[in-house]
Amino acid sequence: MLRNLNFEGHKITFEERDEVDRSVAAEIFKFREYRAAEPVIKSAKTIIDVGAHVGLFSLYCLALNPAVKVIALEPEPNNFARLTGTLALNSVTSVRATPLALAAKTGQARLLLAPDSHNHHLVPKDDPGEGISVKTASLSGLRKQEKLGPIDLIKMDIEGGEYEVVASWTPTDFASVKNIILEYHDTVKNGRKILEKIFRENGFGVQTFPNKFCRRLGFIWANNKRK
Repeated sequence: MLRNLNFEGHKITFEERDEVDRSVAAEIFKFREYRAAEPVIKSAKTIIDVGAHVGLFSLYCLALNPAVKVIALEPEPNNFARLTGTLALNSVTSVRATPLALAAKTGQARLLLAPDSHNHHLVPKDDPGEGISVKTASLSGLRKQEKLGPIDLIKMDIEGGEYEVVASWTPTDFASVKNIILEYHDTVKNGRKILEKIFRENGFGVQTFPNKFCRRLGFIWANNKRK
């Protein structure tokens, strides 16, 4: 079912498959759970949307800043097809959709598919469970591949994969990023505190916003104090 909504004077159209799509749209556009990043989005030149799903966060960024360049990463094939479809429905040409997972290393990994469209996550290649093979890139590899300079914002929603990804970043990676907003998932003991510590040790100020309904989830907003 096609759904239309208005946000900041912009008409946004997307295909709503199920309750998951409805929930993601409400999270982004109704409850504005990424509002901590809005001042940055409005002046940003480059944003990386990691775990882009069907592209709603990318459209949110364009509604706030039509001139911004967005690189949207989504490794799951069905979601990626929906992502490109969403961009086409909205006549968007300034978002580069890439079928790729941000990971600790560039190469291949297995993506474990969840029953819904929003909880897929990477697993080790030798994990005995089922999954599909997807391409991966480290942040260093992605920066080289896309010929990126300073990154104004990285948004990350990768269902627990954030710990391994952030822990893999080099000092040069951290220096290249001005702001990060990520959804944390307490799949790792003291995971939120671990992320906060890593960011602070690399010169970032950190704020956390726990989910009101589920204490295992929440957002971390980190901004590079050295920029």
